[in-house]
Amino acid sequence: MYTTFSPAGPSARLNIDAEFLSPGIVRVAAVGEIDLSNSHVLHVRLLNVLSTLRPHRIEVDLAGVTFLDCGGLAVLVVVGQAADRAGCCVRVTNPQPLVRRLLKLTGLLDALTAGCVPPPPAATTATVTASAGILVAL
Repeated sequence: MYTTFSPAGPSARLNIDAEFLSPGIVRVAAVGEIDLSNSHVLHVRLLNVLSTLRPHRIEVDLAGVTFLDCGGLAVLVVVGQAADRAGCCVRVTNPQPLVRRLLKLTGLLDALTAGCVPPPPAATTATVTASAGILVAL
């Protein structure tokens, strides 16, 4: 699956593409500038990917992003929190030097670029029973 979204109008400085990398992993690539005037486009697109495709990981590729301001940072944090609640991980990849510096200065670089930790395995009866302080041989 491959989709492209480009906002209409003279300020169309942001293009967003989404594609499956592998089962459960979606790459969302942004190209252009992300600022207060268009960060809502990225926000809507990422939430749409999260709710319709239900991946376990979303890779937000910022290789083509030449500018990112507080609006873009807020989107990455808010969508990351929403994804976490949905059992998904959002990871930023390939930030350009200017974007990387902004992420580092705000303390978000490690949090947004860290590898995704797979969810813990579902609890089993033995696990639940042992956690209740009762040892049962199954």
